[in-house]
Amino acid sequence: MTDTNQSNTPKWLSELQQRSWEPEILLSGIVLYGMFKVPDLLDDFLVYFKLNIFGNSQDIDNLVALSKMGIYWLITGLILHLICRGIWIGMVGLSYTFPKGINSDSLEYKGKFKEKVNRTPSFEQIVIRLEKISSSLFSISFMLFMSLIGGYFYFLILVILPFTILYIYFDLGFSGPLFDSFQAYVLVIVGIAFVALLDFVSLGYLRRFRLFAKVYWPIHRVISALTLSRFYRPIYYGVVSNFNKWVFFVFLLVFTLVSIFGAGTITDTTYPGDSYSRLSLWGSDRGYTAYNGYYDDQNQDVFSYRAHIPSDIITGDVLRLFVVANISSEDNMLAFMPLDSLKEVYPDTSNAALELMIVKGFYSVKIDDQPVNIDRWFYHYKSQTKQRGYLAFIDISDLEEGGHNLTVSGPETLYSAPFADIPFYRDLALPAVLKPKGGEEEDVGSDFQPKPFGVRE
Repeated sequence: MTDTNQSNTPKWLSELQQRSWEPEILLSGIVLYGMFKVPDLLDDFLVYFKLNIFGNSQDIDNLVALSKMGIYWLITGLILHLICRGIWIGMVGLSYTFPKGINSDSLEYKGKFKEKVNRTPSFEQIVIRLEKISSSLFSISFMLFMSLIGGYFYFLILVILPFTILYIYFDLGFSGPLFDSFQAYVLVIVGIAFVALLDFVSLGYLRRFRLFAKVYWPIHRVISALTLSRFYRPIYYGVVSNFNKWVFFVFLLVFTLVSIFGAGTITDTTYPGDSYSRLSLWGSDRGYTAYNGYYDDQNQDVFSYRAHIPSDIITGDVLRLFVVANISSEDNMLAFMPLDSLKEVYPDTSNAALELMIVKGFYSVKIDDQPVNIDRWFYHYKSQTKQRGYLAFIDISDLEEGGHNLTVSGPETLYSAPFADIPFYRDLALPAVLKPKGGEEEDVGSDFQPKPFGVRE
């Protein structure tokens, strides 16, 4: 059968198979170069999504985490592929330079050392073996990447999209008969996904049972379509049918566990190195952490999607508060206080002023659990973080020196927890920029007036 297949293989395909290393190396180099840049692009996409659409969406976090995990697997496989191809090229050169291979007689080894040299495969055998390994690594790398993306598509189509539609158009809440029915549906989808994962990792072991195969066949067809398996199934079947099954089973098991743990780690990580830290008396729980993203002077790399103040130490009498705008909170604002209703009450007021009235009525700001009266909000674009939002100036002249906590919340009927908990310290000392040089106090007199901006001595 093998000879017949080989004789029927087109000549151009045989030549391409023999020279497959050329496009493999070219694609590995190009793809590898691009893959190193993709994780940063995914982070930028995540930031854009959270800034402009939903401030806190676990679904998009999972998508980015799985994509990054798949890219890391792809990068690892392509690096190993290039290493194997490098060794392969070296062995090809040696087979040409030394066509007779290893001359064991000239080594004059004795005993088991000589036997070991004699058991060493010829250069041609090593080249052929490396050729198979390199081509397999190249194909398996893409299979791993596509299987992760396919797994996300399964849940996207069967869980995330239905939930979004029910939530937006049918007012699906987080309780009630409709939500209970949806929960049962999700459990069924997760159960089917677990069976499919078990089938994938076990190399199709369950399909060997006639009854299971008969029941599973239509389900498998649907899963295959949803997980984009047509792009990687041929690779999967080719490897399963030609490699050592136990080795490949262990490899897929490790791949699955590492991918699940790695994606969860990427999703839950707040700061670099959180997952590997062995500190037990340190955490990032809301309300107990001075998150550096809240402070403008500290958030060049990590910034809040909710709110900002200038610094963790405030020296003046005015606290500048910036609250980030996004579509999720905006939808709730308009539902909480409809714009049309305000137009009826204030017909002569501009739309911009009415919208800021909605912002004022929606956000509740407290310092040390005491409500703060904010007379007016302003639209603001924060160029440092490229965020759109709302700006308010808070008078803190009556606030005592020491530590305080600012919270930004929404209506209690819609939100059970504040958007942001921001600790800060009010320092009543004279700012260093206003202190006289040399540490000596200078009597400027009661009639001293600062010169206008731009006027020199």
